[in-house]
Amino acid sequence: MKNILKTIGKILLYALGVILAILLFLTVFLWIISPGKPDPVTGINGETLPKSISTIEKVTLGGVEQYLIIRGADSTKPVMLYLHGGPGSPEFTFMKATNRSIENDYLMVYWEQRGAGKSFSKKIPEESMNVDQFISDTRELSQILAKRFKQEKIFLMGHSWGSFLGIQTAYRYPELYHAYFGIGQVCDQYRAEKISFEWVKEQANKQNDVKVIKKLSEMTFPDSLANVDVWMKYIMYERLYVSKFGGGVTHEMTSLWPVLKMVLGAREYTLGEKLGYMSGSLYSSKHLWKEVIGKNLFNEIDSMQVPVYIFQGKYDYQTPTSVAKEFFDQLKAPVKEYFYFENSAHSPVMEEVEKFNAIVKEKTGMILMPAFK
Repeated sequence: MKNILKTIGKILLYALGVILAILLFLTVFLWIISPGKPDPVTGINGETLPKSISTIEKVTLGGVEQYLIIRGADSTKPVMLYLHGGPGSPEFTFMKATNRSIENDYLMVYWEQRGAGKSFSKKIPEESMNVDQFISDTRELSQILAKRFKQEKIFLMGHSWGSFLGIQTAYRYPELYHAYFGIGQVCDQYRAEKISFEWVKEQANKQNDVKVIKKLSEMTFPDSLANVDVWMKYIMYERLYVSKFGGGVTHEMTSLWPVLKMVLGAREYTLGEKLGYMSGSLYSSKHLWKEVIGKNLFNEIDSMQVPVYIFQGKYDYQTPTSVAKEFFDQLKAPVKEYFYFENSAHSPVMEEVEKFNAIVKEKTGMILMPAFK
């Protein structure tokens, strides 16, 4: 008996040693590929383009230090300020993996908003985590960028949460922007969430997925007075099923592993920033979600003073297309156009890249023509 116990003990110690060795190797590997520095913008032969820009910079907005990742093949091109989704989910790593070509036509500014990604810090005043402050940050950053790059106005592009932030900023400060581009437009998210939940149940029944049907039957859709904790628990599970059935971040991405892999592989983040990415996402959602779910933009924005372009994927059930189209239809603007992507879910900017970029290039080109100034 003693010999058996000794043998088991040795096996367990050996297994523990192997696990620790693997963890150490992975930690060292992640540290090596996480210098927190940008890649250069290169040409076909791998040479750094002479007029390009690729930097990671700190800027103070509303009294809080925040990070920018700025990239472009030509630093004299029009500035495109990109507002990421979430709340709290910076998208530079996803854009880097799927749509680098947009950097050929624009000076892309990927802003990691307060409380998110490289800008996450426990020192951020919690009372500053509100939509009005984020709108103020966006305005301040837009002014800084226009002045720095000697442009009268810039372009504003928002995805998901970024569309909720972006359209409100462009509504309040139209003098700062040539145009607004909304991707996966958020406008009445409470109604959107109801549609999403019903769609997930429909898909589970269509596919006779007994396990998911059972899980969904145990879930209760939060009422309008539900607190953030109730919403976070609900969203955590509901979004898994939205992704499973092809209505999530992308139509083809049915799990969160590809997202995690992109973040872990990004050299622009330090190891600490990678490990803190999810903390920033949860922190931001905790403080901002109630405003997202509680605000109906149908009641607040019926007209815009800048051109508005909305991009929606056919399979988008995070911000369902039917709600975004209804919002677009009631909106008045000097120019407005709606673009439907047959092969996309929530992220046509990353799913149908050639079509998306061609549309944006055409519309910005028309705006910047002398006749349209």
